[in-house]
Amino acid sequence: MMSLILDFALVTGIGFGMVGVYLLSRTELRADLDKPVEALRTPHWLYPARVVRQAGIMPDDFRWVYWPLRLSFAVTLPLVLLELFPNLPLWVLATSSLLGLFLLDALLRQRRNQRRQILQSSLSFFVDLVSAYLYSGSSMANAFELASEFGFERKHPLAREVQLVAREIKAGESYPLALERLYLRTGVPELQRLAAVINVGRQAGASMIETLARQAEALRDQQDEINRTLISQKSILLLFAMLIVGLPMFAAIVIFPAALKMTEIFKLLKATF
Repeated sequence: MMSLILDFALVTGIGFGMVGVYLLSRTELRADLDKPVEALRTPHWLYPARVVRQAGIMPDDFRWVYWPLRLSFAVTLPLVLLELFPNLPLWVLATSSLLGLFLLDALLRQRRNQRRQILQSSLSFFVDLVSAYLYSGSSMANAFELASEFGFERKHPLAREVQLVAREIKAGESYPLALERLYLRTGVPELQRLAAVINVGRQAGASMIETLARQAEALRDQQDEINRTLISQKSILLLFAMLIVGLPMFAAIVIFPAALKMTEIFKLLKATF
């Protein structure tokens, strides 16, 4: 009877986990004006609304799924271990349950980091597009909207976020507040600096085309530096993987036969003397 209860709990937990992963992979931002991140008053330890929004998920849509998923992961992980290894000690099961409780937070932060990388890599191209539309005579709001509509795919995260900025500005929101909310929704530092550059340029009456062109050049240089860092990291990881794979092969092909030969030589020398 106890085995049937554990199996039922395991199947239920796995089902909840699969539903949660599906929701994380399919949830999309709505096209309308979403609630500002700073207006979400839920404590961070109870519901990390800002992390959820920066991961590209509407916080209000995910609010009632968050804790059921956390609890399902906390129950499922020890049950899976118990199913595979029936004689595990209690402290191992308790530790796995604690890890499962924070597994959803780790998935959300991983998705947020991936989304930030996509946004950062697309910023320089987006700023160039905005400059081109400004040069053709469009307003800033129209330039943002046209760049997001024709410069990227419909589901691209930067296109969605910039469309929200354009809608907010057209609805009467000020540029500083709309751009500040863009940074809060994404958590990308480059967007905060871009907002500061646009705000200062508008207040000083400078040419926005030249200002954005310089900002695009700075963003390209920064992205090139990030790419070089990533390439160096990947090269180190590749070298480490080659060492892990190559050392046993080198030992089996070179060191082991040489050791056998040296052993035979020492035996012959010992027999001679």
